[in-house]
Amino acid sequence: MLDSGSSRVFNCNDRARKLLEDKAAEPYFFRMPKMHGLILIKEANVQAAKRDASSPIVQTKLYLPYNQDDVYEGGRSIMFHDPRLLEILNELFGLKGATPAEPDLQHDLKILGILDRLPSLDGFLMRDALELDGIAANDNYFEVSGAERAAIYEFIRRKFEPLVRAACDSESTITNKVDQLIEKIWEAKDQEALDPLIRAFRFPADEALAIFASWKGINFYTYEYYRGKAQREQFGLWLRDRATPRNFVSKPDQDYLNQMRRTTIERFREQWNAVEAIAREYESLYANFLRMPEGVVKFLDFLRRAREIYWRMGDSLSKINHAIHCWESVSASFAERRLPADKLTSLLEILQMVLSGSDKMATAVVWQ
Repeated sequence: MLDSGSSRVFNCNDRARKLLEDKAAEPYFFRMPKMHGLILIKEANVQAAKRDASSPIVQTKLYLPYNQDDVYEGGRSIMFHDPRLLEILNELFGLKGATPAEPDLQHDLKILGILDRLPSLDGFLMRDALELDGIAANDNYFEVSGAERAAIYEFIRRKFEPLVRAACDSESTITNKVDQLIEKIWEAKDQEALDPLIRAFRFPADEALAIFASWKGINFYTYEYYRGKAQREQFGLWLRDRATPRNFVSKPDQDYLNQMRRTTIERFREQWNAVEAIAREYESLYANFLRMPEGVVKFLDFLRRAREIYWRMGDSLSKINHAIHCWESVSASFAERRLPADKLTSLLEILQMVLSGSDKMATAVVWQ
């Protein structure tokens, strides 16, 4: 599904069209107007993960619709790192032989590169990453209110502060430097300014900035995980109690639906358990860090694995988010979300694809 609402999909085309229709003062996300037809999709990078454990387990696909007025008429897709990217953009968007040296295209490719470095397309992460690179865009592209951003920021800052204070070696340093160091952790760009923390935490110098950036991401996903508990529970209860057809079906069809429902539940549980395990480990190690000296080593060992954990957490949580988004979109118009057999079959197939780690399945689902 290509509409807004999922952290697996960023439908720039849809949001740009709405802003232009509303005659917004700053309607553009990219500098090149035709680039607003793009839809970005995060999907599993299963093959790369098998070949190289250090590779991101999620990759960014660009979907380029033939008709920007109706993206469901079809289009072409290409991975962001595909060497043919410029060729395809030229062909479909008519960029008139634009080259990477062209300032506007360079700017827009930079935006795509920034988003490619995120495990998911959550509005908060997108806005924060672009802002840290000095790139501003209309807040409607991100669909995150100022109050929500403030709450997330405060949650993450509270996680940073005790470690920064513990690493400071004097009351004077604590008084004068804590806020500055927290901001430097948030930016994760100034290695020299963060050197006291890097040395105190014994992070590898060449990995330190990535660790700090990933730690921020883990805190964001932890916040999102706890905030989304009620929604996940509602979806789980629907799968258990109401994912049955509202009309009569033959026994073979019922058997097929039962099997589909069981498989969907298993995949949902697998993704939920993956995030739960990370969140519990993080909170337990963090609490022990604050309570007892021996907890310091284990927590810092956890942070040294932060980049891998950040990507795994984002992958699983965005799959859950996308599955719930599909469920809500398809079932909303039916009483008690009880669907006729044909709609239920289609929905369960979509949910299986979304929750699967298969790149082939993940590719298929977004066109539903």
